[in-house]
Amino acid sequence: MFNADFYPTPNEVIEQMIHGLDLTGKIVLEPSAGKGNIVDFLKSNWVKDVIACEKNQDLKKILQSKCRVIADDFLDVTSDMISHVDYILMNPPFSADEQHIIHAYSIAPAGCTIVSLCNYSTYKNDYSTTRKQLKSIIDKFGSIENLGSCFDAAERTTDVKIGLIRIKKAGESSSEFDGFFMDEEVEAQGDAIMPYNFVRDLVNRYVNAIKIFDKQMEFGIQMNTLTSSFFSSKLSFSCTSENSPVLRNDFKKDLQKSAWQYIFSKMNMQKYATRGLKEDINKFVEKQTEVPFTMKNIYKMIEIVIGTAGSRMDKAIIEVFDKLTMHHHENRHNVEGWKTNSHYLMGVKFIMPGLCHQDSWNRNSSKINTSSYGNDTIGDFIKALCYLTGTNYDTIDSFYTHTRDRLYGDRFDYAFFTVRCYKKGTAHFEFKDKDVWAMFNQHVARIKGYPLFEGGKRNTKKAA
Repeated sequence: MFNADFYPTPNEVIEQMIHGLDLTGKIVLEPSAGKGNIVDFLKSNWVKDVIACEKNQDLKKILQSKCRVIADDFLDVTSDMISHVDYILMNPPFSADEQHIIHAYSIAPAGCTIVSLCNYSTYKNDYSTTRKQLKSIIDKFGSIENLGSCFDAAERTTDVKIGLIRIKKAGESSSEFDGFFMDEEVEAQGDAIMPYNFVRDLVNRYVNAIKIFDKQMEFGIQMNTLTSSFFSSKLSFSCTSENSPVLRNDFKKDLQKSAWQYIFSKMNMQKYATRGLKEDINKFVEKQTEVPFTMKNIYKMIEIVIGTAGSRMDKAIIEVFDKLTMHHHENRHNVEGWKTNSHYLMGVKFIMPGLCHQDSWNRNSSKINTSSYGNDTIGDFIKALCYLTGTNYDTIDSFYTHTRDRLYGDRFDYAFFTVRCYKKGTAHFEFKDKDVWAMFNQHVARIKGYPLFEGGKRNTKKAA
């Protein structure tokens, strides 16, 4: 039915998955939800909300009647879309289970618990780089239990031995915006950060859109009041998206997220919008639904964003540095590595994995196809380098835009680098200016608190 990887999860297996979890009032993501067995079970166990993904369009139609579907392909989901979730519960396609679980771990917010089924041989027979990486994550941050052939009497049977993985993402969930914006005042000072008051218009549009939504609901009540004495059917009106009803709270949250994107675009503030900031805004909107979307709150948010830009860029720098140095050829993380990448500093030349991928719809295409997660990484890197060097970020295209019509294997200039991309997903970078390269490494050293050679002085000694 539907596809070769469609194996609906039996209730007794779901019970084993959620054993010991405190789901009351929590938000859960189901990344490969199928027709919604896990979703149904969760909604009957006091969770606050379930969001899901499903690639198969027939299954997606079934799923949309049960919960909010945030994407088709889970591998296209980015961290800022799920920064508010408490748990990820998944029964991924067994043909690519390691890829899905690694992606879940990479984008999960700090403090999130991931519970996943997998083909047990994926863990035991770690012959590939991705399987070694998954095994390393499980051994360091989680556990795995062999459930045996627990699908042998399922809706769709298989005698494959199933593993139950539990992983806790390190850290605690927090946001730089927690505790702000509780004031209902709407007036802002005329000499504030924004040069003209498009914010008032935006807030008015937001408020009126919510009012229209509410009126739509009221029409159903009014209709039933008029007809109840002689017409037995209960009528209602609803707003829909892709033929599925949209709840008022979901409408408000989606409207706010779009409004924040609009504000950032209008104010040319994309230079501050690192992945971490997008995660914080998503989590804030999702979890702080009682906070009013007013002019004063918007101005306050902008002040915080600008005021904390330095610390956010430092965080982005360290995240990029740690990610790339992790991929040196003798790494202990069981990830693919290369001699080009150093383990203690950023090399003049380095290789970035996962930045592009082959187009699944056209595998013969020679044009570069970038990944959303990889674009976030290089985007944060460029924003941080602009911040360090004083370069105007507005003059630099996104990596996606810059590579849209370029071919794999071609060498081209991009921002601070010369680049060459390959179909296997890697991109080879080289700093064009060694002073920028030295400045980046020296900034990393200051943040991490260890001494590093001064690039210019070292080069001068060698020349002598």
